[in-house]
Amino acid sequence: MHDPRRIFLAPLAALLALAACSPPALYHKPGATVAQLDRDETACQVAALRQVPEQIRTRYTPPEYRMEPICFANGACTWRRVQIRAAQYERYDANQGLRARVARQCMADRGYARIELPACDGAVAGNVTIHSDDPLPVLDETSCAVRTKAGNWRVHNPAR
Repeated sequence: MHDPRRIFLAPLAALLALAACSPPALYHKPGATVAQLDRDETACQVAALRQVPEQIRTRYTPPEYRMEPICFANGACTWRRVQIRAAQYERYDANQGLRARVARQCMADRGYARIELPACDGAVAGNVTIHSDDPLPVLDETSCAVRTKAGNWRVHNPAR
């Protein structure tokens, strides 16, 4: 039997894989060091968590059914109910979006701009070393985002 979920899940998995490779929005403040950026971002996240604590909720999605005909050799048919999706319980943080906005506002209050950059070319990214006392570069047309060994994304100017 053909599973309609596969039609939806395959493209979704491809999109998620692509999104995992692309850099998220970054904070940038010319002249600030990488270490200062990390301290400020952590302080803003902690402050946001204090101001907007987690509020875990549970969402219930009932099972989904459809009716399918069953026909017998003698020509008689009947209908049966077939489950196509099981019931699901999902836990989520109702305050996650508000907390993220509070953290972004905190970073803006500290002078950081939220920017989006393309990922650096693989050849460039493999040759970049970023130190905690390095100042954040001034943005230009060559600016791109490079992933550090720690998994963070940082601004890099390949031309410099």
